[in-house]
Amino acid sequence: MLLTVDNMDVYYGAIHAIKGISFEVAEGEIVTLIGANGAGKSTTLKTVSGLLRSKTGSIVFEDKDISNVPPHKLVAQGLAHVPEGRRVFLQMTVEENLEMGAYTQKNANVDGHLDKVYELFPRMKERRRQIAGTLSGGEQQMLAMGRALMSDPKLMMLDEPSMGLAPILVDQIFDIIKDLHKAGTTILLVEQNAQMALSVADRGYVLETGKIVKSAPAKELLNDASVKAAYLGG
Repeated sequence: MLLTVDNMDVYYGAIHAIKGISFEVAEGEIVTLIGANGAGKSTTLKTVSGLLRSKTGSIVFEDKDISNVPPHKLVAQGLAHVPEGRRVFLQMTVEENLEMGAYTQKNANVDGHLDKVYELFPRMKERRRQIAGTLSGGEQQMLAMGRALMSDPKLMMLDEPSMGLAPILVDQIFDIIKDLHKAGTTILLVEQNAQMALSVADRGYVLETGKIVKSAPAKELLNDASVKAAYLGG
């Protein structure tokens, strides 16, 4: 397994946000975490990427326990996190943002990574001299994903990539996720739009109040009556 999370417990002060969850992501998969707001999806990603700490258990990435590794060292090891809300550097240009994503890479590799990002996101190439704060929400999401790709990740974690976007842009973002998957990128996806997430994922886990209550291949979850009723409007 590329990523194995075992018995993760996370607290915000006295609040027990994540309650002993365990899950796996194999190389080449798209795995999605779905659930209502406050279920613990974003907290899970933040803990895997080192921004929060689990009180128990282990987080193993490429056969190494990373439970106490600082976030910047995890980027160098091949783990990239695209946070909720995009968090691009608003006063910098598109290309400067992308170059920031390559800080762990040797200079000789940066131009090659830029070329790949511009091929995947042609609009970013068109806007490469533009200040990031003047981009639309969809363009900023593309930039955040492109910046993560500049680190040449083995695992890319996406937190709510469709949040706040118009339906046509949501379709574009998920088309890009499919393209990344075809190119061999392993993805851990947190997404409020459960229908879209399960339509691109290989497997899914359902979180409710900090616990995993169901796990199955994505196609099974799409046809599961209780998942339909709770998350798919059916």
